[in-house]
Amino acid sequence: MHTDIEYGFPSEAIAYKFLNTVRHFDAEALRVRLGRNDHHVSIAYRPVTDGFDPTLSELDDLARELGGEEAR
Repeated sequence: MHTDIEYGFPSEAIAYKFLNTVRHFDAEALRVRLGRNDHHVSIAYRPVTDGFDPTLSELDDLARELGGEEAR
């Protein structure tokens, strides 16, 4: 099972800052790339199946700190 999520940001620079920060997250099968345009970042990873996986929560918090939100 994989989790896919995309975040939108107010500028390209902030999107790249988020992208470069997330690349260092400790998540299994992590894939981080630009999303539908240069203001969006797409993330895919395999969540931990043994217990609680805080990755999505950490991504949401980081995006919010940078003025971004989940893209719909």
